[in-house]
Formats: sequence, structure tokens, C-alpha cells
Amino acid sequence: MTPSFEEKEISTVLQAFPSLKLDEEKRREIASHIRRERELLQQMKKRKKYAKIIGGAVASFALLFIAYQWMPSEVVPSAQQMNTDESQKAQAAGTTSQTDKVLTLDSQIQEYVEEAVHKTNKAYQPENMTVIVTDPKTGEILGMNLKKQDANDRVPDIVKAKPDPVVAFPIVTLAATIEEGKYTDNKTYESGTYEITPGKFIKDHNVGKGWGQISYLEGIQRSSNVAFAKLSEQIPDDSLQQYFERFGFGAKTGIEQINEQPGKIPNMDTPYDKAMAAYGLGGSASAIQQVAAVGAIANGGEWMKPHVTREERNHIDKGRRVISEETAKKVREILETLVNNKPGFDTAFSMKEYAVAGRTGIVQKRDQQGKIIDGKYTYSFIGFAPSDDPKLLVYIAVDNPNTDLWVRLWGQEIVAPPFQEIMENSLQYLQKR
Repeated sequence: MTPSFEEKEISTVLQAFPSLKLDEEKRREIASHIRRERELLQQMKKRKKYAKIIGGAVASFALLFIAYQWMPSEVVPSAQQMNTDESQKAQAAGTTSQTDKVLTLDSQIQEYVEEAVHKTNKAYQPENMTVIVTDPKTGEILGMNLKKQDANDRVPDIVKAKPDPVVAFPIVTLAATIEEGKYTDNKTYESGTYEITPGKFIKDHNVGKGWGQISYLEGIQRSSNVAFAKLSEQIPDDSLQQYFERFGFGAKTGIEQINEQPGKIPNMDTPYDKAMAAYGLGGSASAIQQVAAVGAIANGGEWMKPHVTREERNHIDKGRRVISEETAKKVREILETLVNNKPGFDTAFSMKEYAVAGRTGIVQKRDQQGKIIDGKYTYSFIGFAPSDDPKLLVYIAVDNPNTDLWVRLWGQEIVAPPFQEIMENSLQYLQKR
């Protein structure tokens, strides 16, 4: 029997989530449900007030399918329920009469994500691209890309622990130094090349040339490895590891997704290893772990469990305080200077209407044995806006894009456009909703 159009849609989404398995009977059941929903959605789409519910057809049906996987079938929302629930009309999933669970994914933000991913894939043909959009105050996931993975890969991309988390680890290092009272903006150090122990050198990314005697604030703005190495020396030997643990690294977040990997906090037995960990080299972490960790900076110091479902009548999520509000505010202010002030390394990510705070990461890819692959890089950025009262946090990572060498050396030209497009469109949408 020839598969129906809806069954083909299900097969496509299954490729994005290979860890999910469905027998033929279940596929037919979902296909029948989607067929009914499609007819309802087409009717609703003709009415202006439901335009925000519908979003893109692909996003709507993808979210509906994900709901089947993450929630019991009896609580999966229907288009009719969206029709009757005004309070959830911007969601791709609404409340039900049997339970108060709703899906946090937003179909309109999901559409912005998929549009940006499509443009980036078309321009650069990367091996992979990961995007996550969250509300950092609640931990709710509002959008993510539905990546097609290798059929043999059993771990969804957002919960896969990958080596060298160079975006989030340095932010945690900075937060730890401030929390311990060891950081001063105007204190200076010698950038370039630093012999941390005899025969062991830390070099800045400009081949160890550095920028002379500069302040720690400027060093952070320039993404100086030496700055983070020296800051790590201000933290007691076991404290940095404890801060990484406090921010959720080395343990599963508990997101509603199977096969989540806990990652690994790197060994910090020597000053050199500790310095490497301080700026993100060593260990491993998943995208969702990094999002949760930086979300704690954005929301004022509380680590929130990332999630895609919530209780409608009682969805006030209780976080775990990891740093003080004062420390979180100071880190936000510093991260804003990276994006909005020279010599900030990340000014390509600034936007006219909203103040952005965040940080880029560029790291060489590794093979399955952990060896560096020459010429292959992953470019990432994590940022939130507005920086003084963050409404959204967006994480983007692009693996090994196909582009000219000079573009690959920096990566902002690749990662900044999708970040700006998703962030700006989503903030404007939330403001009008």
C-alpha cells in the first residue's frame, strides 16, 4: 500500500528524532489525526485572528507530532481545542479537558527557526546546525530546529554531549570569579602568551601575539584565552569544578527527551588543565546544558530545568539559585559589551532595536577518538535580549560550513544573520501578541 501524504510527513519528522520509534499501526493513527487537523487548520487559517496559531504548516504538524512523542496520546491537543482556547492561541498546542499539560513550543517562533536554518543550509551547506530558543526565566523551549540525523545516531542533537563547550564554560568561569570577589574590570594583565607552568603555554587566538598590557574587561571582550587562564588561577582548585556542577554540567538536565547525555566536566588536576577548562577546551556538554547554564545568567542567577511541557494552572517553575543576582547582573553587563562595544569580539550580533548580550565560540571539530580534525570548525553563539530584562535566549551552532577560508576564520558572518533574524522576529512577535 502506498504511504499517504501524512505518513510521509511522519517519516520525515522521524528522521529528525531517530530515537523515537513507531509501529505501523501507530503511524496510521497519527496520520489520521493529522489529516483531520489539517482540514481544521485550513478552515481556521481563513480567519485572521488565528493567523498566529497556524504559523507554517510544517512547523504546526511537526509540533503536533512531537507532542505525540513527549506526551500521552490522550493529552495531545487538537486544532479544535486551539480554536476554543484563546489564552493559548499563539501555541501550536493548547490545553485539554483531561489535563492541564501544554506544549511550550510556539509555532510562530518555530517557523522563524526553520526559515533561518533553511537560509543558512542553502548558503553554507553545513554538516549540521543546532538552534534552540528559550524563555530563560522559565526554562521553556519555544523553538528548535528539527534536524535530520544519521539513521544510526540514536541521540537527538540538542541533548548530545559534544566536546569543548567554548561558548558556555568561559561565561561560567567569569561568573565564578565575580561571585568569589576576584574580578575587577580595570585590573590589567599581559596578554599574548602565558607560561602557566614550566613548558606549558596558554596562547591568545591571534597566534599568541595578544594586545599588550590590557584590562581584564578588554581581555574578555577580545575573547583572550590568557585572560580566562589567569582568572581561573583566582578560583580555588576545586571551586571551579563545583561551579560547573552548580550550573548543570556533568549531569542530565531532565528535559523530556530520551537518550540525553550528561556530558563531562574536564579534569582540572593541573593549572594547565584548569586554564584550558576555563575557556572551554576539555570535557563535553550538550546544547541544552549550555542553554540552561547561560539562562541562569540571563534570569538573575537561577538554573531552570529546560522543558517542552508545562502545567497550565501551575507553571511557575522553581529554579535553583547558582549565583547571586548581583553577579548575574554584572555578567550580563559584561556580555553586553562584547556585542555592543568595541573592541568587543561579537559586535556582528548587535541589533538596532534590542540590546543583545552574548558570546561566540569557535572550536575545531574532533573525530570519535577525540583527535582534532584539521580544517573543520564549529561556530556557535549564545545570546539573550533585551540584555537588561531578557525575554528570549537563542543558541546557534553551525558545524563545518562550506565557505571561504577568511569567513571560516571568524564565523560571525555565518552565525550572526540567523541569530539576528530569529531573535528580532521572535521579540517583535511576542511584543505584538
